[in-house]
Amino acid sequence: MSTRRIVARSLFAVAAFTALSGLATSAWATPPLMVPWPCGTTYSVTQGHNTGSHTAEGSWAWDFGIPVGAEVAAPAAGQVRRMRMDSTRSGCDAAYANDANYVIVDFGDGTEALFLHLQANSSSLQVGQSVQAGQVVGRVGLSGWVCGAHLHFQIQNTCTSWWCQSIAASFVGFGNPGLGTPLTSDNCGAPVTCDARLNGGTTLIDELDTACFSRATQWWWDVAEGYDGHHFYTFATDAAAADTVGRWSFGVDVAGDYRVEAFIPNNEAESQQARYQLATGPQTPQSRLVNQATEKGWVDLGVYSFTNGDARFVSLADNTGENYDALKRKLAYDAVRLTWVPPVVVEPEPQPEGSDDVADVAQDQSQTDASEPSDVLSPPDLRTDAAEELTSSDVSADLGPSDTQSTVDADSGGIADPSRETVEGACGCHVASPRREDFWLGLGMGLGLLGLVRRRLS
Repeated sequence: MSTRRIVARSLFAVAAFTALSGLATSAWATPPLMVPWPCGTTYSVTQGHNTGSHTAEGSWAWDFGIPVGAEVAAPAAGQVRRMRMDSTRSGCDAAYANDANYVIVDFGDGTEALFLHLQANSSSLQVGQSVQAGQVVGRVGLSGWVCGAHLHFQIQNTCTSWWCQSIAASFVGFGNPGLGTPLTSDNCGAPVTCDARLNGGTTLIDELDTACFSRATQWWWDVAEGYDGHHFYTFATDAAAADTVGRWSFGVDVAGDYRVEAFIPNNEAESQQARYQLATGPQTPQSRLVNQATEKGWVDLGVYSFTNGDARFVSLADNTGENYDALKRKLAYDAVRLTWVPPVVVEPEPQPEGSDDVADVAQDQSQTDASEPSDVLSPPDLRTDAAEELTSSDVSADLGPSDTQSTVDADSGGIADPSRETVEGACGCHVASPRREDFWLGLGMGLGLLGLVRRRLS
């Protein structure tokens, strides 16, 4: 066989293999891929395919200019096949190539996504755990062979190692972006709804509940300690505005008083001025200061009155007033618990036994006293007939004997005047008591009668 024919056949075989490889590559990378960071964030390509360090297994990789601490997200639904989170070694040298932290998300079709150069302990995922598109899988860090912060991302064929052969891929809406291309993520995932509600019982919101606990901005670290074995932390600052904020959201179906508690872990919780904000209704949020360095476990934030509705929350921001450079105090975010406090019912004081009977007797007695005539002497009719004179003995007989009673003045002619006062003696009787003006009135009437008798006799 001529040399020309051998070369021709060899070229044909290479072309056929290349074509088949291309078909296989496009067939394997089946899931539609979103850009690998959270919704609404923009980053650019800093290194493309088959250039620089992207050769051999990494020839179809991208580098994205993402800063340290920024989150990265699954481009499609899959399962964690392999991960490493314990390395703190890095350097701009090939000697550090095996020191990188990573997460691999397997799509179940023979392809997978590799996230490389992640921050130590920046992922709370576990091998075998399912993830959804848009779900955070870790944060960018300085680990392995790096000369600056970035995310090395590639779609690769599934193999038994973490470093497998990369393959060509593209992103929905962006295709295969080249060097310098900015990409604004629409990797928003399926919309999620927080179902935490205050309903007259106890409601617990964990910081791993992505539907009800939100983390604003990028500076977050995971710790395998706290309530249910996990919490996040960031660093406290004295900045005028917050940079990092955690919010526990919920709604209220049963309004009323609830006791609010925050769980403070034993470690990685050092802020002495953690200010929890509580939105109990449409009014301005209330706040409670907690010293996380000394208060541990379930810390009581107080009892608050919540109104019905949505958009109720507890939040914690990093601008506590503690200087980062001088103090570097860690601010912890863990679970929050809200417990219904029933209203206090005031019971009437018990009455002494028989008190109702005593009250009835007193009331009956007062009614009887009002209906009976008074025992104060009423004045007799005035007598105008001089022949029918009252004597002091007649008055004494009517009054009866008493050491304390007064007798009618003899000069009054026995007439009892209605203007006289009454006094009460030791016996409880009421008797007529003469007054000074009664004496002169009686004297005048007596003299008048005496003159009348004299005229008749004459």
